[in-house]
Amino acid sequence: MARQKMRPDDIFFPAMALVILGIVVTGFAKTYFLAGMMFAKLPNRLVHIHGAVFVSWVSLLVAQTWLVAVHKTKWHRKLGVLALVLLPAMSILGTLTVIDFVRRALDYETPELILAGDLETLALFVLLTSWALLSRCEASAHKRLMILGTMAIMGPAIDRWNLGIAITVGTVFGLPLLVLAYDLWLLKRVHRTTAVATALIAVVTLTVLPFSKLAFWHQWVVWIRHA
Repeated sequence: MARQKMRPDDIFFPAMALVILGIVVTGFAKTYFLAGMMFAKLPNRLVHIHGAVFVSWVSLLVAQTWLVAVHKTKWHRKLGVLALVLLPAMSILGTLTVIDFVRRALDYETPELILAGDLETLALFVLLTSWALLSRCEASAHKRLMILGTMAIMGPAIDRWNLGIAITVGTVFGLPLLVLAYDLWLLKRVHRTTAVATALIAVVTLTVLPFSKLAFWHQWVVWIRHA
């Protein structure tokens, strides 16, 4: 049987998945990975479950991109069923974990920013990855949306590098630009899913601060802390 030729996608998308994994591991190394993961001293069981599901999603992304790269598409489709379980779990647990943080962190100066920012990026993650699952028959769109959707929720991990808000915002902006640059190199144009996802990530990143200042978020914080 002839060996199948490696395509540029077989290098780029697994590499992007590893970049995402690297961001997550370095961001949460001290509080989670080096602390023993399931043995880490996290605030409560909800945070533990959220962490396990989040790591499972990123691990699945890495596995799926590599399975496609080595042409194990049958296994890729079988393993992909896990995404149908992890995606709603990420949505529910992510929302509950943000609310739990706002309830616990009474000394945090800008709870509205955390509440609005995390929920806005979580909604974008759900939108892009759901679109990816619906586009699974169109490989070029599917793989871009999965990578870009996961990039959209890298903010909390990047923020834990403690290098300042400029680095966090710059990295969040920079990650989708890697996909955009790859499109320009390979396709000589920007894939429509890359264009839409990158634009949405930019809009969400730029609107988090003003959006969090709406009275609604302060009222929600008050309700959460007194419910």
